[in-house]
Amino acid sequence: MGFIVLGLIGTVIPMIPGTLLMWVAVLIYVLVNGMASIGWLVFIIITLIALATGTADLWMPLLGAKTVGASGRGLVYGTIGAVIGTFIAPLIGTLIGYAGGILLGQYQKSHDWQDALKASLGGLAGWGLATAVQLGGGLLILAIFVIRALTS
Repeated sequence: MGFIVLGLIGTVIPMIPGTLLMWVAVLIYVLVNGMASIGWLVFIIITLIALATGTADLWMPLLGAKTVGASGRGLVYGTIGAVIGTFIAPLIGTLIGYAGGILLGQYQKSHDWQDALKASLGGLAGWGLATAVQLGGGLLILAIFVIRALTS
């Protein structure tokens, strides 16, 4: 249960793979208690939720930035900025690095600060939406697991 709680916390912290960690906890539970403890269908549903929501922080920020017109260069710079930011200041640095990277990359491409700011804010909106999706997925995994584990 400790991994599940850590995973739920990880849904809102960029460095912890929240829902994927929760899935590992469910897998360990199944390995220890047997598949009959939650059932194949429930395990498959939890797996699909974990895959969809666990990868949201990889594709939703890119989708958000791309939707408002970010260039490929802006997205690459944003990714590099996020990685560098994570090492400098793990929580806030990731977001600042991502937004700053998109801003810089987009400005280099378009030479328009308004365009660059719009792309950067779109990327941050995507990141925020990804966090909400991960938290929702984590809560759903927790609810399904607890209900199933208690009723079996």
